[in-house]
Amino acid sequence: MMTTWTSKFAGAAFAAAMAIPMAAHAEDTLRLEWFVQGQFAGPIVAYDKGYYKEAGIDLKFLPAGPDIKPAVTVAQGLDTFGLGHPNQVITARSNGVPLVMVLQVGQRSSSTYIARKDSGIARAEDMPGHSAGLWFGGDEHEFLAMLGAAKVNVNDVKIIPQAYDIVGWLNKDYDVMQVTWFNELLQVYEQGYKKEDLTFLDPAQYGVEMIGNGVFTTEDTIKNHPEKVQAVVDATMRGWQEALADPAAAADIVLKYNDEPKRDQQIAQIEAMGMVMCAGPTLEGKFGLSRLEAWQTIQKVLLAANLIESEIPLEEGFTNAFWDKAPAASKSIACKS
Repeated sequence: MMTTWTSKFAGAAFAAAMAIPMAAHAEDTLRLEWFVQGQFAGPIVAYDKGYYKEAGIDLKFLPAGPDIKPAVTVAQGLDTFGLGHPNQVITARSNGVPLVMVLQVGQRSSSTYIARKDSGIARAEDMPGHSAGLWFGGDEHEFLAMLGAAKVNVNDVKIIPQAYDIVGWLNKDYDVMQVTWFNELLQVYEQGYKKEDLTFLDPAQYGVEMIGNGVFTTEDTIKNHPEKVQAVVDATMRGWQEALADPAAAADIVLKYNDEPKRDQQIAQIEAMGMVMCAGPTLEGKFGLSRLEAWQTIQKVLLAANLIESEIPLEEGFTNAFWDKAPAASKSIACKS
């Protein structure tokens, strides 16, 4: 029987999220990107162990959900910090919303695109005549950019909106499925598929990868409360370092705040998050660093998709100033070879 990790405990977690009043301006909060789960083990561990308070900020974390978006709540001043992706920051800034990424945790795209080995799909160039399930609302454009880079006419591919589960792909409603490394892909493995049974279409190979997973805030917070920003950066890096060093212990901490998911699932999710982080500058001992080249790639995809009207000054969308001042000991994490 298939376990749909997000939706299995989404109802209770979302109800809990809605029961929490929106933060007042006097309260410092970090809005997660989804429900409480191993995907956010770093800040949850940091909170549980008191690292935020130790660093100098009384920070609370709050769950998000389908109708609660960190980029929106932070922009509205309802939350102080949020978890999200560079494309969200770029899009916000293109619309005059001054969000700034202060810590770039992920160095890979959160998504990958899988097909069964027997589908006849080995690369993006093989997509004509096939179908793909994608998440719409902005998440689809990385795959569409990959088709463009492979010189595949999108009209030759059947694009199907997919739900936040793997049922459609299991039923062979479409050949390729968009998955996150730390959730839906793990569900596929739970169904008996092995890595060698699958073809992975990698946007990085086509120069269109949209890296994800970072901490952002507003220009106002950076200007008026730099000590709080530094505290969040320092403690979050420390939390992720510990979570990846001992995923089982980190999973136990996550389950203190949401006891509905299975422990082994949370361990696997934390390990998968480590894989997303262990690329680019992380491999050079620079965990948490933002690089302009990655942002330039993302902006190129957004422009091609008409999601933004014109280029923005990308150097204003992120800062490494707080990373520079973070403890050197926190800039290396446990990466599997």
